[in-house]
Formats: sequence, structure tokens, C-alpha cells
Amino acid sequence: MKRTGLKAVAMLLAMTLLSGMAYGCGAKTDSNAPQETGADAVSEAQSETQSESDTSGGDITIVYTNDVHSYIDNVVTDDDGNVTGDGFRFSKIAAMVSDMKDAGENVLLVDAGDEIQGSVYGAMDEGENVINIMKATGYQLATPGNHDFDYGVIKFLKHVESAGFPYVTCNFHPIDGEESALKDSYVFDIAGKKVAFVGVTTPGTFTSSTPAYFQNEKGEFIYTIDGLSDSAMLYESVQKAIDEVKDDVDYVVGIGHLGVGIDEVKRGWDSKSVIANVSGLDAFIDGHSHTVMECENVKDKDGKDVVLTQTGCYLSNVGVMKILSDGTIETKLVQDYEREDENVAAMEQEWISEIDSKMNEKIAVLENKLYITNPENDNDRRIRAEELNLGDFSADAMYWFFNERLGLDCDIVLQNGGGIRDSINSGDVTYATAKNVEPFGNMVCLISATGQQIIDALEMGTTVTGEWDDEWDSPAENGGFMQVAGMRYTIDATIPSSVQTDENDLFKSVDGEYRVRDVEVYNKESGKYEPIEPDKYYQLGGINYLLRNSGNGLSMFADDELTVDYVGQDYVLLAEYIKSFEGDGEYAVINTKNSPLSKYKGYQLDYDNPMGAGRITIVK
Repeated sequence: MKRTGLKAVAMLLAMTLLSGMAYGCGAKTDSNAPQETGADAVSEAQSETQSESDTSGGDITIVYTNDVHSYIDNVVTDDDGNVTGDGFRFSKIAAMVSDMKDAGENVLLVDAGDEIQGSVYGAMDEGENVINIMKATGYQLATPGNHDFDYGVIKFLKHVESAGFPYVTCNFHPIDGEESALKDSYVFDIAGKKVAFVGVTTPGTFTSSTPAYFQNEKGEFIYTIDGLSDSAMLYESVQKAIDEVKDDVDYVVGIGHLGVGIDEVKRGWDSKSVIANVSGLDAFIDGHSHTVMECENVKDKDGKDVVLTQTGCYLSNVGVMKILSDGTIETKLVQDYEREDENVAAMEQEWISEIDSKMNEKIAVLENKLYITNPENDNDRRIRAEELNLGDFSADAMYWFFNERLGLDCDIVLQNGGGIRDSINSGDVTYATAKNVEPFGNMVCLISATGQQIIDALEMGTTVTGEWDDEWDSPAENGGFMQVAGMRYTIDATIPSSVQTDENDLFKSVDGEYRVRDVEVYNKESGKYEPIEPDKYYQLGGINYLLRNSGNGLSMFADDELTVDYVGQDYVLLAEYIKSFEGDGEYAVINTKNSPLSKYKGYQLDYDNPMGAGRITIVK
């Protein structure tokens, strides 16, 4: 009785909090669907119907998430970075949905993609436990995000089979015409109404995941995504899926992994463009761009308002959509919940504890220490002032991952010295070792940038190069000093820095002579370093903090075309690179000759030298 009473009090407090929150915006639907329809009126090839409630009338509540990226360990911290409690987790979503149902609400729980990749909790078992936790949470429907394919299509389809809830997408198909395991749409019978969800997948999935996963052994694509070559085909597929259900349901909700990013907008793949080019949608739950969009009304092809919403990412928010009995649709975003489901919380904690223990498992042996400090003084940090072997190693991990693991043509990687936080001592290496080197968990991306932009980024990192910090009795530091892969350059510290920044310390220009010179890019075909061409576009890899979010003031990349994003956290890629070295028995042995990049003819590689391979020359 005591436990039940506590739950009732918690539920009352939490539901009071939810009911007191204002909804972001709303739109009135103009549904002409009959009040009573048969499930068999909907094409079985494209849709299925599930009865969720015997209650007639009343509002319909849709709880939604997107871009969770396997962040099952969210915590809340204070201003000093101290953990003060758990953040939003699946266990809290389960409790929130349960409490809503106990309060008499008609509730559906759905997800708009990218659930299983992004953190070590997804990577360690390729998403299996995340799917199991979602199943226990009570998810009823999802659409695939591009990164849900990052462990391969076969693995993803196994997840679909084991999930216990359907995945829907109308524009991802096998080329050979076989029936897809993913339906175009799914219909729920709830509160005496029928609600259809039409799924949509970003056409950029092939390149933002791994192209080879969608090909056969001959390198031929065996899957297609409508809209990849022509956005009009994307709109046609969505319209077709809507038309197949709209006359037999009361509401049609798009659930897509499309986003509203600049690259998607340029290609016409964004959710706003889709809404504007179709008719028949009442609302659209979006993902992919990690945008916090509580509610925005977007005009469809017929001029009707369609509610568009997205929660952001990493369970920083959870969405709540209300379809009121009069047809009005409203949305709000919730940042936390008072209670957690004990069973789901136990599943989360069991997996978190298991992974935390695995983080200490030995994965390699390092022969020679990798430094962020002066090799003669561990208290003298140098990674933000000059080249060191760990700077080379960290940048090479991303360079290798893009070129060898993903099969993408990455030309250059920039890694800011401020993101490399700890040396690696010789001896046993673990996952925790990689995490200590790159503790922030930054996501990694690949963009298309000009040679001039890259030169400017290098220049931005040299503003204090050659100066001496009397307080620390060491070379002056700049967190944006660039360790590099796939290139080399010289810094002439005798030339005063003339970098100009705006009031927000973002790059504006270089008003005088450049300190950075002799910039050369490695050519994988010739095995030679060639002068960088200012007007040429290069495939540039690095962390989002630098290349997409103007970290260290690198605003020159802010509007560049994105090739692939969110391929994984930096330390996970670092661990994968470590494991890729040749071994002597059970474990990889880290030295220069064992690196998988040693096969690159002429590539500057020397991890055995504390000062690196000579990629950065400083003239003092």
C-alpha cells in the first residue's frame, strides 16, 4: 500500500506538471474521413491496423522521440559539472506514458529514428540492448534513421524483427521488387479514431551511413531510396503513401527522419519541403537535424497548416502531441519527468554497468607512450602548441575511419589540441583509455570545405604560436591549435598574427601576412604531398564542435556542405582505430609499422617518435 501511495503521489505531481505546460502551437485539421471505417479498407501491402483502445471519443496523445543515439545514461549536472541526478531516460518515458494511461489518456509512443548508434551503449552490441529497452518502454512504432543502418542492413532488419513494434518508411525499398520488411504506413485504432503514420527516410542515408551496406558483393546497390536523384520522387512516394490511407482514417501523421538542415534544404529533402509538396498530412514528427522545434505550422500543397515538430536529440526533450477531439493538434516539449519505471530503469542500469566494466577491458598493447606533454616533463602540456605523436594518432583515427571503415574519400582531418586531454602510457590499453584521451564524446562529421577555409582554420589556431607563457613557463597555448591527418604545414612564428575576429570571437579575416604556409595535402593515389589549392574543395573530417558548431571560433565552416554527420563519438572511433592495428596473438600491438595506415605509400607516420611524424614545422 505504501509503494502504491507513493506512486500515486508522484504520478499526481508529474501529471500536474505536464498539464500545466503550455503547448507550442496548434493547427485545426479538416478531416473528411468517416467516423467508422474497416481495417480491410486500407491496402494490406502498405499498412496494418492495430487497436489500441476500446475507448470512444476523447483526445489522442502521441509521445515522441527522435535522435536518441543510444544515450541511455543521461544525467543532470550543476553549474560546476557535478552530477545531481538522472536526466530523461527511457525509464522516465515509460513511467510518463504509464501515468498518462492511468489518468485515462489515449496514448501512443513513437520514435523518428537514430535510436541505436552514437554512444558506446549502442556500439558495444550493435544496438541490441537499446532495442530491448525501447521494447520494454512500450514503443509502438518507429521510422528508421540513417544511422540505424550503421551496423548493416541485415543487422537493422534483425532489430526490426525483434523489436515487437513496426518500422515504417515509404521511400526505402529493395531494388529487386521483393516485399520490404518495412511498411509504408501503419494505422492505429485509438479513442474511436484511426490514426495513420506514414514513414519517411532521408535520401542521404546511403552516404551518411556506409554505402557498402546497401550493396551486394559485386558493389551493386540492392536497395534504393526514392528522392536520392530527384526530390520530386521523394514527394511522389510520400503522396502515394498518404493517398493509400487518407480516405480510410481520421488523421495522417508523417513520421520522418529528414530534418531541416542546410544540406537537406538545398536538396529538397527537408521535412518542410516535403510538407509543402504534398497534401493530406495533419502533422509531421521529424528527426535527423537535431533541431529543437516545439511546433511550427507549415503550409502544405493545398495551403493547409501542418504541425511540424522535432525534439532535438539525446533525450534532451521528449515531445507530447495532442490531437483534441475537435481536430486541433497541439504540441509541447518536456525536459524531465518526476518518476521512472523500475523495470526499465533496472534494464538500463544493468547495461550501463556491464558497459562500464567492459570499458576497462584490455584491447591493445602500446609499445611507446603517446604524449600530450613535453616528453621530458609531464607537467608541461604541449598538445596545444606543437605537434606530438598523440596529436597525429588522434587525427589519424578519424582519417582511417572515414577512408578504411566507411569507404569515404576523406582528404584531411583537423583535430584541435584542446580536445585531446590525456597521454596514453605504454602498456595495456582499454576503452577507458580512449575515453580519457577524448572525454567529451564529440560526434564526428565530414564536410566539403575549400582549401582557403582550411588554411584559415589552421591560421586561427596559430594566434599565439611562438610566444612564451611566463606563468606556466611553457609555450603559449591555443585550444584551436590543429593536429592534422592527410596534410602537413609550416607555421612561421616570426610573422605577427593578424587574425581578426568579431565580437563573439568568431573568425572574420586575416588582415596581414599568413603565418601558415607550405600547406600540402596527401594524395592517396600518388603517395605524395601536393600543395593545397585555395579554390579546390576537399573532404574535411573532424568533430562537430569544430566543423559544424564554430568551436574555437572556426565560423568559416558554418555553411559548408555536409557529406556525412554523426558517424560516432570521437573516442569510440579512437578505440576502433586502436583495435585495427596488427597484433601479436590476442591483442593489437600499437606501433608505427602495425598501423593500418602504414600501407599508405609516402604517408607521414611515426608514432614511436614523441614529437610525431613531422607534419607541423614551426619556424621560431
